[in-house]
Formats: sequence, structure tokens, C-alpha cells
Amino acid sequence: MRIRTFILIAGFILFILGMLSLVLVLIGANFSYLAWIDKPGSPRGLLIRLAMIGGGLIMSYMALNPGQDDQESGTTPDQ
Repeated sequence: MRIRTFILIAGFILFILGMLSLVLVLIGANFSYLAWIDKPGSPRGLLIRLAMIGGGLIMSYMALNPGQDDQESGTTPDQ
């Protein structure tokens, strides 16, 4: 349960940072600690931000919806 919670929080933070960074770039600002993203060029920076957003969503989805193996393990918390 702890790993799933950590992945959920990390995915959420990655998604939020990606969205905020994308919005800030559209208005002409930038996070100082994410300035390295724009060094290679504008299209790569946009792709990295979109990957952050997509990766955060995927991580959060996977943390909230356990795989089929977890559900069919046959153990319950009462045992």
C-alpha cells in the first residue's frame, strides 16, 4: 500500500508541475528549476512538458487501479 501511495503522489506532482509549466510557458514565464527543459529548443521543451503531464496521469491511474494480479491473489485484509 505504501508504494502505491508514493506512486500516486509522485504522479500527481508530475502532472501538476507539467501543467503549470506549460501554462507559464504560454504566458512567457518559466519555473527557474525547469529552465533546463527549454535549453535544447522550443519543440523539445513542449514535448517534455507533455510527457510530464501524460506520465503523471498514467502513474496516477496505475496507482489508483491495481492490476488484475493484485485483485485475484486470493488474499483479503482479514486473513
